[in-house]
Amino acid sequence: MYEIVSIILSVVLFIIIMIIFTNKRVDYVAFTILSAVIACVITGGIFSISFTEFLTYIEFEPLFFIISMQIIVAITEESRIFRWVVLKTLHWTKADHRKFFFLICIIASMTSAIVSDITVGIIFVPLVIRACKILKINPAPYLFGLSFTINIGSIYTPFSSSENILIANAFSLDFSYFIINFSLIVIPTLIYTLFLVDHFMLRKQEPPPEDYKLILLDIMDPNIVIANKKKFVLNSILFVGVIIGFIIIPEAYIVAVVGAVIMCIVNRKDFTEILLKTDLKVIAFFIGIFLLLGTMQINGTFTIIGDFVGSFISDNELIAAITVLMMISVLSAFLAQIPTALVFITLMQNIYGIGQVPNLVIMAMLLGINIGSNFLPQGAACDLITLNLAEKHGVSDFNYKSLLKYGSMMTLVHIGVSILYLTLFSLFFP
Repeated sequence: MYEIVSIILSVVLFIIIMIIFTNKRVDYVAFTILSAVIACVITGGIFSISFTEFLTYIEFEPLFFIISMQIIVAITEESRIFRWVVLKTLHWTKADHRKFFFLICIIASMTSAIVSDITVGIIFVPLVIRACKILKINPAPYLFGLSFTINIGSIYTPFSSSENILIANAFSLDFSYFIINFSLIVIPTLIYTLFLVDHFMLRKQEPPPEDYKLILLDIMDPNIVIANKKKFVLNSILFVGVIIGFIIIPEAYIVAVVGAVIMCIVNRKDFTEILLKTDLKVIAFFIGIFLLLGTMQINGTFTIIGDFVGSFISDNELIAAITVLMMISVLSAFLAQIPTALVFITLMQNIYGIGQVPNLVIMAMLLGINIGSNFLPQGAACDLITLNLAEKHGVSDFNYKSLLKYGSMMTLVHIGVSILYLTLFSLFFP
């Protein structure tokens, strides 16, 4: 009887957290921590478990990784390395509007494989809008291109997003796993997505006059953003060194921690001071969710949900993978991506057993959690950032309604191609 009380409490609190998480006006972190403590106290009392046992359900490795990467990106951005890349791209293309579109979207997509999609949006979107306004062309096609391709790039590495970090940590996936398993879908998907946007949107625009191009190239000189050339070069080398470290060393969180400390020392930054400037809300939120999911493990909630979901999961690995892809794509569009990833990690481990989850199902999880969020604008944080910046800069053709229309259509295409890819992968790499 009391076990049912614990199950109902955990599930209700989790659902409320999901609702509050989408409402940025409410302090979702405080509510998450409070909910986790209440669930732990009630569940601990019913099952005679001490609070310290619940702490074992907190995954510290991804937390260390996320904090360290935030520090690395913050220091890198202080040197304006990514801004320099955007402006350099303009000069490489000589302000040709179509060449600039393809190259900037490809660079943004590959950048999102290294840093968070929100960071990419904050850096790239304002500069692209400004460039388009100087050229007197509509920025909307460029923003659609960025919105559709940034999430594609996020599939490519285990450290591109919090969701990928959690999944990679749960199933012990390294950098080479992502390159081997996703290169044959990420690159083609990126290419056909850009050609679709180019065909249906960009080609309808008149090219900018040559004198506008010269004005743009003169105003947006890459060297302007470099305040300290020595630090710029040094931090660029250190950042590349961290990325190489991810490729060579399997324990990515160790590379991130060491890289963050070295960059702080080299840049003479107080580690504690810059740590306080990172987004600790995400870490606190993770801790609360980990604790709450721990109560759901103990009281049997995941066993019940696993039996229910398991009834839809076929014994055939391909059908199971397609089912998981569809489920997680839909849920990640309506719910927050991080909790969705955590729930599916636990469900798949309960259904198949720890260490027994088929590779095709893991691939489906990663594809679904990254591309499914574009079904709805509120499903992807980067889309919300882009919408906000577009409104701020008066880009009328890029709004919630248009992004909902074209984003859902593009996501359906991406899901269809993902199903085809999983099918071919199962045939040629059984």
